[in-house]
Amino acid sequence: MMPPHEARALCLLPDRAAVLAELRDRKIDASALRALLEGSQERPREAWSGTVELHDDHGRRTDMAVRVPRSAGRRPGVLVVLHGVGGSGEQILPYFAALGERLSLAVLCPTAQLPARPSNNLDVAGIFGSRFHKPRWDLSGPDFLPAALRWARTTLDADPDRCVLAGVSMGGLATWNLGMRFRHSFSAAVPINGALSVWESFGTDRRTRALLPNTLPLPLFVVHGSADEQIPARFDRESVDTLRALGHKNLRYEEVAGGGHGLETLGLEPDSPLFTRLEQWLGGTRRTAQPDEIRHRADDDRHGRAHWVQVGGIAPGRAAEVHAVRTSADRIEVEVSGARQVTLHLRGDRLAAGATCEISVNGAASSVRFAPDLPTVVDSYRDTADPGLVAEQIVHCAVPER
Repeated sequence: MMPPHEARALCLLPDRAAVLAELRDRKIDASALRALLEGSQERPREAWSGTVELHDDHGRRTDMAVRVPRSAGRRPGVLVVLHGVGGSGEQILPYFAALGERLSLAVLCPTAQLPARPSNNLDVAGIFGSRFHKPRWDLSGPDFLPAALRWARTTLDADPDRCVLAGVSMGGLATWNLGMRFRHSFSAAVPINGALSVWESFGTDRRTRALLPNTLPLPLFVVHGSADEQIPARFDRESVDTLRALGHKNLRYEEVAGGGHGLETLGLEPDSPLFTRLEQWLGGTRRTAQPDEIRHRADDDRHGRAHWVQVGGIAPGRAAEVHAVRTSADRIEVEVSGARQVTLHLRGDRLAAGATCEISVNGAASSVRFAPDLPTVVDSYRDTADPGLVAEQIVHCAVPER
């Protein structure tokens, strides 16, 4: 049997037909391939630093500063850091290099670019100026973040269950918002001097705040300077209070007395008390790729997926909500509102080939025979390069009206 990293590389070769033929020649079926893609293998990796060119789904390019720690065997994790207004990946990387070395995390710092589509920039202009027309992060779309994660998984063979998202200022805003929308990609998130939404300067941003419960399963370490005059600490304080009231189980809030908006004012230098607390906390975080229960809200089809469940056909201006539970190995119960379709990504680590899976969507029952499919495994891996999101069978269900 081929090593796991070779199986991952094979699946990403350009010629899909040749990939499938090679797998069949080696008698690797869907379930065996899915297990291989999830596997790990200890091998030495050398430390290096540099700049790589990154491309997003819109065809834009950017530079990404990278620092990879030396590893005697363990696969490196990933720490993606999003910079603030006027910054760059090269400028912010040194602030997080020591954290990456201590925790065996490759530090990836892409540089923001101008929006791919025409934008009024109102989601950041309220804080950074009414004439804000500078490079920025897309707070609700994929942007360069999934490109950075894909690069790490494919080029570095990084551990997909140890991927941390962090950001400062405008990057802190993006960390909150991308964490809410794509939380299944991360083991933890660290927003620094950020906010859930700049619109809350004028009152509650109900549309964005409706997505905040999505972060309940995501470990959060929130840092804010008490003397920050650009993004007041009350923004993060209110979001943290809301999550605590909802019962968030792994949430830390550090308000730095006298800390300002600049990262250098927060006392995050190596071996400082705050650095040590963050290092110890991050060292204990790891993604649960296949939870038995999922609650997720989405106001756009682009972020309708959470782990193995996905909603689509979301009504414009309305948040869809899904609650999916594996009540047993062969039964899934789903409640959906605000969407026309729900998609389930089934895998053989829960179901045996040929078994019948009972599915209930808003009380409407159906039965599906689990039939692992090799092309589905290959295609789902090629789509995300994330073994934790691979499916052996994909089932689409229309959402019945209540």
